[in-house]
Amino acid sequence: MASEIILSDDSRPHYIDNRDFGNFSDHVTVWIDTHIGVDDGYTDFKAKFDTNIQVLQSNNPIEEDIDDESILYADQNILKNLRDEVYCLKYFPTPEKGLKYIRNNPQKKIFFISSGTIGKCVVPELVDLYQIYGIYIFCGNISFHTKWAYDYADIITAMLEHQDDLLQRLTRDIADCVEKKGDLYQQQMEYLKARNCYA
Repeated sequence: MASEIILSDDSRPHYIDNRDFGNFSDHVTVWIDTHIGVDDGYTDFKAKFDTNIQVLQSNNPIEEDIDDESILYADQNILKNLRDEVYCLKYFPTPEKGLKYIRNNPQKKIFFISSGTIGKCVVPELVDLYQIYGIYIFCGNISFHTKWAYDYADIITAMLEHQDDLLQRLTRDIADCVEKKGDLYQQQMEYLKARNCYA
């Protein structure tokens, strides 16, 4: 909870509190794709996903009235770091790079996206990883990929052909995960942590 509000040198109020915003998020979306994973590729497509699953901004003008205003006055460098490292999608062009990131972040709940072709190679590697919370196969020919995916039907969350369907499902599943986390904090009477899950 914010302990005090002071005026900074530029006369904008900012909050002094003991919260580490980075500790409130324990999930990340990892997307492995040879095209989407390239740094300068598909920028508009990536921006649509980044914006819609970004918890640090309102997607709806009505929500702006109820947003946690301490975020509005936070250090912009901290907010940039949160957008880039905490509340984000991580794009990787190769399975090796994506799997390395997943294995190096065992504390993160991973929502994983790949094409059908990459999924065929990577999904078997994810089977025993406890931090995988969702596997989404984004491909143009679902019927072709159901042959290999059938063996992993119990761990594949969804196979989707259209980007809007993927975005809608991913957003809903992440929101459900964060809400359940908030419910758990509420039960443990950790109200500040719960509030940050619901905000």
